[in-house]
Amino acid sequence: MRLFISTEAQSSSGHIISNIRNQIESRIGNIEVTNYTNDLDSIGIIINCFDKNFLSVGFGKTRKYISYKNRYADIRLNIPFEEFMEADKDKRIDMVKNNIYESIRIIDSKLNKKNGCKFDGEQMISDIEEKLK
Repeated sequence: MRLFISTEAQSSSGHIISNIRNQIESRIGNIEVTNYTNDLDSIGIIINCFDKNFLSVGFGKTRKYISYKNRYADIRLNIPFEEFMEADKDKRIDMVKNNIYESIRIIDSKLNKKNGCKFDGEQMISDIEEKLK
């Protein structure tokens, strides 16, 4: 199985993030999770970006979930809406990449703390960065 990246965001930021995400995915191709761990088959990273009004009614909740039984991770981190919308193109790209990298680091930390589990998240990040050069 592979690394899956998606977006949940209000429309103004969602279109921008989706375009950036599509550019990133086209350059990195399919990343097989099993090349970095024997404990997960898939990783889902959902990039959230909602303003304070949407956040206050429950949209964009952070999630850092790993199912060891079903062998998948579901990570949802929020990009600050106002900061994202005010940023220039390069800063927006960096914010999306950093969201992906932070999601991988969370999985790395959680898996490597669990007895008997191992995940080389830093190598996955390094491989992604190499493909994005």
